[in-house]
Order: sequence, then structure tokens, then C-alpha cells
Amino acid sequence: MKNFLSIAALAASSSVGSASLVITGVFDGPLTGGTPKVVEVYASTAIADLSQYSLEYYFNANVAPTTTIPLSGAAAAGDFFYFTPNPAEFSTYFGLVSDFTGGLINGDDSLLLQFNDGSGTVVVDQFGSPGTDGTGQPWEYLDGWAYRNNDTGPSSTFSTSDWTFSGINATDGDTTNATSASPFPIGSYTVTAVPEPSSALLGGIALLGLLRRRR
Repeated sequence: MKNFLSIAALAASSSVGSASLVITGVFDGPLTGGTPKVVEVYASTAIADLSQYSLEYYFNANVAPTTTIPLSGAAAAGDFFYFTPNPAEFSTYFGLVSDFTGGLINGDDSLLLQFNDGSGTVVVDQFGSPGTDGTGQPWEYLDGWAYRNNDTGPSSTFSTSDWTFSGINATDGDTTNATSASPFPIGSYTVTAVPEPSSALLGGIALLGLLRRRR
């Protein structure tokens, strides 16, 4: 019984820890200068302290992060956050306001989402392959986008099967996402909630434990 409760507690803690945040989209824009450059991140549960997370950008196949953006504030379950070095162009193209400024991507660059609660840094989620130039790779998103499939991730390893890709040059000539022939599915990621244990199940577990202690 002790082992069962320990596993259950561990599963519950992991749902609100490093697995609460996931990279859900990357976008390499068609406006002047190839803007806006965008990363979308989703919170699957409420997060009281986003400062435990950071987003690392690996530009031009670098093995070390070119840019690291620390997060701040808090998140409610279901919140999306947008990172871009081009907030004006982001608003023009998507009609929204971005959340974090900075972080350049060029359609062949990688990302790591990191978590650190003071006991060490762990990779929460990954897009692409740091140290690898994405040009010609299945995950290239030059002048296009990649978007995470529902109910996948986060994962410390990258799998193209978890993603949908527009293909390169898919947004060339576009001026807004709303009029694009290949619109970025912004803010559409969903994850199926895991039902909480019923009171009857919890009561049964407690009773089983009590019976075992009496033996």
C-alpha cells in the first residue's frame, strides 16, 4: 500500500511541476525582414511561479544557447504565452499582444524549455535538435510554421510525429494570419484532462490501507 501511495503522490506532483509547460508552436514570418518570429508556449495547469522556467534559443546550429529568456509572473491552466523579438509585427500579423520580447529564430533553429526549482535544471520540452542546422531537415519551418499535435508533449526528446508542419515558404506573400492560405493554428493546442480519482475510489484506497494495517 505504501508503494501505491508513493506512486500516486509522485504522479500528482509531476502534473504541477516541470510537465506543466509545453512548447506548442514556432513561426517564421513573411513580413519585412522575415518577421514576426514567434514561439508559442502553453500551460496545461496553473503555475504560481513562472520564473522557474526559461526558454533557450539555439541559433545557426550552436551547441550552446544563443539567447535565454527567463519567464516571469504566473499562469492559469490553459494560458498561451507568445515570445517574439518583433512585438509590433506580431500584433500586425496576428492581431494579438505578445508576452515576452526577444529570441530570434530563422526557420531552422532549435529550442529548449528548461525548469529549475533550485535543485537543478532539467529539460522540460524540446523543439528541433540543438547543434543541428535544421535546413533540409523534416522539421524545417522556413517562412512557415510547426505546430504541436494535441495531447502530445512535453518531452525532453524531439519527435517530428508530435508536430504538424506547414512546409517551407508556406506563408510567402501573406500579410496577416487571417488571410493566409496556410494559417498558423495559433492558440489551438489542447490537452485532454486526466480525470481526478472519484471519492469512492479514494475511500476504497483508504479502507484497503486500514485493513492492511490491522493484519
